[in-house]
Amino acid sequence: MMEEIQQQSPRRRGRNKFLIWKTIGSIIVILSGFLPFLDNIIVWKNPAFATYHNTIGGMLRNDYWLLSLYYTTLAVIIGQFINAYKLTFFFPLFATIYCSSLYVFQFVWGIKLEPEWPHRIGLILMMIPGAYVLFRFIEHINNLKLELEIQYNTIERERNRQLNENAENK
Repeated sequence: MMEEIQQQSPRRRGRNKFLIWKTIGSIIVILSGFLPFLDNIIVWKNPAFATYHNTIGGMLRNDYWLLSLYYTTLAVIIGQFINAYKLTFFFPLFATIYCSSLYVFQFVWGIKLEPEWPHRIGLILMMIPGAYVLFRFIEHINNLKLELEIQYNTIERERNRQLNENAENK
């Protein structure tokens, strides 16, 4: 019984390490949802970026947007591999649906949209439920910490009880 109690501490460290990796994976997944909006963030900080061209004459902004879609997929795969919290996958899901909808509106159906405003509205729409997801994520982390603390305190109480019983038996 005593050996089992002493092995709880490495288990607890393993659980904490797992929790840290899960949190890192979740952060990667959340950030991946913002990658398709990177060009808008850059233009917001540096308006001249909207006029930059790449080496073949295309808009550099479009290149950033297209590359961000590929990197979003890569980040989601990494987050899934690290076992990110399922709730955080809302961010890249929203970004994918939003970007593909915008593409279909403009290039398939021919509905011309001002490229600045749909992206800004998309960012705002993403932030509202995103804030809720972030709140729930932090709440979940706090609940896991509380659960770990309860387990640790229970193990310590049981260990102290066993030590007291052993001392009384001697």
